[in-house]
Formats: sequence, C-alpha cells, structure tokens
Amino acid sequence: MVGKYFGGELPASAADGEAEQAIHEGLAKAVAEADRRIGEELDFQGGILAVFDFVKQVNGYITEQEPWKVAKDTSDEGKARLATILYTAAESLRAVAVLLNPVMPETSQKLWDSLGAADSLGALADQKIGEAGTWGRLPAGTTVTKGAVLFPRLEEKPTA
Repeated sequence: MVGKYFGGELPASAADGEAEQAIHEGLAKAVAEADRRIGEELDFQGGILAVFDFVKQVNGYITEQEPWKVAKDTSDEGKARLATILYTAAESLRAVAVLLNPVMPETSQKLWDSLGAADSLGALADQKIGEAGTWGRLPAGTTVTKGAVLFPRLEEKPTA
C-alpha cells in the first residue's frame, strides 16, 4: 500500500491516536518482556512468544484500522489517517525484524530489506535489541518495497 498510495516512500505518521499509542506501549512491553525472559530467566521460548504477542497485536491493529477502506477516503484527513496506519505498520515491522533476527535471521533480513531500513539505520546485524523498542527510528521518506511472502498461509489438506 505504501507503493500504491505514497509512491513507495514511507509516509510520516500524521494522525496518531489511542490505537497507535497502544502499539507503542505494546512494543515497549514486548522488548522488556523478551529481554527479561531471555536475559534473566534464559527462557528463550517465553522471550520469542513475547515478540509474537506483539506481532498479534499489530495484526489486530491493521485488521481494526482497515487501511484498505481508509485508502478510499481521499480527503486530507483520510490521507493522514492512511499515512499513520502504514507508518505504524512499517515501524512495528522494523522492530520485529530486529527482535527476531537472532532466531530468524533470513526472514528478518528479508523484512529489513523490504523496509529499506539499511539505508538509514545500517545493517540489521548491527541493531541493538535494547533499542528496538524506541519508537520512530524508521524515518519517513524511506523507500519501502513489496517483499516476498514471509509466512505463507498454510492450507489444510482435506482428510479422506
């Protein structure tokens, strides 16, 4: 959608509200929880699950915000809302790429590349986990590309 509606350049978040604040707080919580679980308790599964709880939160945010419907509103308010939703999604994915890099390096790198993050933030391998929760690191204007499907939908096999 960034490509279609913003010429491939990540728009600035222009209309943050309660939903975006919840995402910011969810990210901070996920980073703290993953750090505590992995760093203090050596509970790697618990740390990874904390990150995936954030992924579920972002998925819910996108479902609730319905950017595909917001995109139909061509008013200035509609464009600002769409920009905010897309920025929030991209910035969330930036953090997820950093947080999951130690356990899913290939997938995280593909995500990092499609976000165009290396140009402004440097190599994914150089990112610090503790800084992943700092909101707003991915600058507006970054060139975002449509990447490959990272998690293809699993099709259930019919039972005979």
